[in-house]
Parts: sequence; C-alpha cells; structure tokens
Amino acid sequence: MKRRTFIAGSTALAALGLASAGHAQGAEELARIDTYLNAMREAGGRFVQFNSDGSRSEGELWIRKPGLMRFEYDAPHSHVVISDGVWVAVVDRRSNDDANRVPLSRTPLNLILRDNIDLLRTGAVQRIRKSGAETRLIMIDPDEPDSGTLEMVFTENPLSLSRWITTNPQGQRTEIQLTDLQEGVSIPRGMFSIEAALTNRG
Repeated sequence: MKRRTFIAGSTALAALGLASAGHAQGAEELARIDTYLNAMREAGGRFVQFNSDGSRSEGELWIRKPGLMRFEYDAPHSHVVISDGVWVAVVDRRSNDDANRVPLSRTPLNLILRDNIDLLRTGAVQRIRKSGAETRLIMIDPDEPDSGTLEMVFTENPLSLSRWITTNPQGQRTEIQLTDLQEGVSIPRGMFSIEAALTNRG
C-alpha cells in the first residue's frame, strides 16, 4: 500500500471516530455509499437551490459521469451552469458576455463527478453523521483542500442522494435539494458543451 494512501485512509478513519471498534462499520458505510455513487452514471431531475443570501431558485439538473453536469434554471433566472469535465462555467442566456469559468478540480463538485469514487482511500470524508433515516458526509477534496467543503445527504430504503451543500472558500453556502431524480437516463454529450450554450443563447 502506498504511504500516501495509507495515511489518507487512516486520517479519514480517525476523523470519523472509527479507528478502533467502529473501523469496520465506518468502512462498510463508506463502501456502501461508494457503490451507490459509482453506479449512478447518468441521471436527471429537478432541483431547488438555496443560497447564502436567502434567495431561492429552481430548475432542471443533468449528470453524466465522469465530469459532466448541467443546471438549467427556470425563469425568471437566465443562467445555465455547465461542467464539461474540465471547466465549470456560468452562462447568462440573456447576455453576450463570455462565460465565467472555474476549473472543475477547484470546486467541491469534483468529488461527486469523478469516474471512480473511493471515499475511504482518498481520505475526503471528514465526518459521518447519522440521524434517523439520513446519513451525512462532510468532505474536503484532499487534492484541493482550499476548494471548499461538500456535504452530501443520503436517505435510506433505498439509499439515495437527496441533497448536497457546498461551502466555497469565501464561506458562501449553497444547498441543492434534488427532486424526482431519475437514474439510468440517456443524456447527449452535447448537453454539457459550454461553447454550444454560448452559441445557442436567446
């Protein structure tokens, strides 16, 4: 085992309070969530977004792994947020301005959109919180520790991702609640083209 991998895994277990008797249980929980996330290759549905300033918006969401995601906001909002596997871009459909772009690797979304998710090995999970029928994972990307935090919330029976909360380096918190998420849908690759979104505005 590589030293970095061992340290990352050990650090994760210690942070979870699983270094002794709870080790196997915590590792089993993360493995179960890994299996669920890795099986979700393509999905689409509705979302509700809550922002730090108290504002609220809704829209449609599409995911195609690895690396692809699209948020299309309902009117009166005019924005589309697209991850094309390299960049995360915000496109204003009512403006001729270029998109604002940030490397995907510098955002917490990188943890969701990876091709192969291994939460224990990477050491991304800082804490696990279980409450009733919910399980929460609080994560930081060990490769980009300054990119912010990601909290993922799962419901049980069956296990499903219900929402996530990102906190950027400036402390701004954004919560995405998922509704009617359908897995196994077929989504064209062109849906995740930033250039196509810039060309087809209006």
